[in-house]
Amino acid sequence: MCITDAAKHLQVQPRTMFNTLLEHRWIYRRTGGKLWVGYQDKIQQGCLEHKVTTVSRSDGSEKVVEQVLVTAKGITKLSQLLCGAAS
Repeated sequence: MCITDAAKHLQVQPRTMFNTLLEHRWIYRRTGGKLWVGYQDKIQQGCLEHKVTTVSRSDGSEKVVEQVLVTAKGITKLSQLLCGAAS
């Protein structure tokens, strides 16, 4: 599920979720980029995955869009992480 939906699922604000993911080195932005990218170790652990989609534009060209998704395993780890931060 996307990061915003994961935040809703865990009953935290999306901003809190993004800040937590940044602070604990789950996601980052490339220099000059605006898209989020997952750290490779979190992808290999099965906590995050990348969805790559090709979108057709109105002028006929195509654009590749990437999105970071949180897996069920990632939701479990984030729940533990957020509970630990709350106590």
